[in-house]
Amino acid sequence: MEDKRTKEFILNELSKFSFRKYTKGFRYLNEAIYLCIKDAEAIENLHKNVFPFIAEKYKEKSPSNVKWCIEQSVRTMYNNTEESKICKYFNIEENTKPSLKSIIYTVLCKYEWNNN
Repeated sequence: MEDKRTKEFILNELSKFSFRKYTKGFRYLNEAIYLCIKDAEAIENLHKNVFPFIAEKYKEKSPSNVKWCIEQSVRTMYNNTEESKICKYFNIEENTKPSLKSIIYTVLCKYEWNNN
């Protein structure tokens, strides 16, 4: 039950932005955030602790492909979401695209804050 609630929380947070939810990148981003929530240390090295697991689970060619798919999804979201919404949520300046790590970290922090 807790896993379902966690996944719903992640989806709800990401739904605040204009992601294309049917893409592999969006699915991989959801999974990356979920893995970091389950193991807070995983965020320290996404390429070693997160991307290989996702690549294996979804039968992707390599961890680099997982990262590329997620980055494409983030780029599309950035281009299609109102800039003020992005700046406010991620606490960044205008004309600044949030990094993959900052996206994961922000959702992770909001999850922890909600559950304390």
